[in-house]
Amino acid sequence: MTRTSKYLNQDTIAALQSFQIEKIDCEITDYLDTNNKMNTYHFEYCPKCGCYHPRLIKSGFANFGKQMLRCKECGKRFVVDRGQLTFYSHQDQSKWNELILDTLNGVSLK
Repeated sequence: MTRTSKYLNQDTIAALQSFQIEKIDCEITDYLDTNNKMNTYHFEYCPKCGCYHPRLIKSGFANFGKQMLRCKECGKRFVVDRGQLTFYSHQDQSKWNELILDTLNGVSLK
């Protein structure tokens, strides 16, 4: 039985069971799907007023370059990644993705 993964290198694949490889592939695919959904600015609730399925419009950029949105219900602005891992970070999402993948692959920072 050949074990393959489009996200893991051959040494890692050799050390894992097939169900583990499938689980890792599934989780990475889920993370990538979540990132794609985040690019569409989908918010089930407004983080400021709590309105269910708020009508949001783009409202400029914050000083550090992140997209700002405005809720049409309450008129308040917020950063697009509010409530996410990158919310208080001045690093963009690609840096976080690189860090997570390096951690999964066992790469140490020196």
